[in-house]
Amino acid sequence: MAMLFTYLAGFLFNIVLAYCMGDPAVIEASVVQQPVAQIFYNSLGKSGGIAFTVCAFIILQFVCFTATQALARTFFAFSRDRLIPGSHIWTKVNRATGTPLYAVWISIFWCIAINLVALGSYTAISGVFNVCAIALDWSYCIPIACKLIFGKFQPGPWHLGKASFFVNSWAIIWTAFVSVIFVMPTVRPTTAENMNYAIAYLAAIFAAAAIYWFIRGKKFYTGPLIEAQVQPGLDMDTVSSEDDRDRKYEQTHDIPQKATR
Repeated sequence: MAMLFTYLAGFLFNIVLAYCMGDPAVIEASVVQQPVAQIFYNSLGKSGGIAFTVCAFIILQFVCFTATQALARTFFAFSRDRLIPGSHIWTKVNRATGTPLYAVWISIFWCIAINLVALGSYTAISGVFNVCAIALDWSYCIPIACKLIFGKFQPGPWHLGKASFFVNSWAIIWTAFVSVIFVMPTVRPTTAENMNYAIAYLAAIFAAAAIYWFIRGKKFYTGPLIEAQVQPGLDMDTVSSEDDRDRKYEQTHDIPQKATR
């Protein structure tokens, strides 16, 4: 019901925005570079425009909270599985909050650092945004594709039954289609100033990931480790070598050696 409401409300909201937009050229020439905020201002005046824009930013901030949580959890999981340099740091859980604060803050740091690119070049940051959209969609569709290819899937209490095959297939097809759209140029003729650099970023990411995997990653990554109750009194910082850290991690988390070797 939440998804149905979001779909219908979002569809109606976009119709209202388009109906109240006026001349598209005026919106595109807006000095604030925020089309929706400009539509609010044109339709509701200064006070109403500010109020609606502030509400929009509050909603965006809640979206950022969930995105930060998801990113930090992913960073923590890769660190737990020893796939990230300095993993013994990022897996530390704060006793007061019960959360991996170091993993959270390193995630926030890189988000801020990457977004600073926008101060130098709007074209460069546009490519980053396009890559983010592609990566997010792929993160959903890779497990879906594995489900369809390998068939190792245990349905939960709520599932789509026979319809799931068609829904999953359409999700993959649609993601493949929009991924191509996201790397296409948006302006013709295409120049160095208006080029969509998403494809270059993707190539660089894949190259860096492959190099890191063959140099270091495959030496330590054996699959997701089994999480267990952490025993207090053991500090990963006092351990020097990778093998010692592995043994200390197993002791700290009550993990059998067979699960990590």
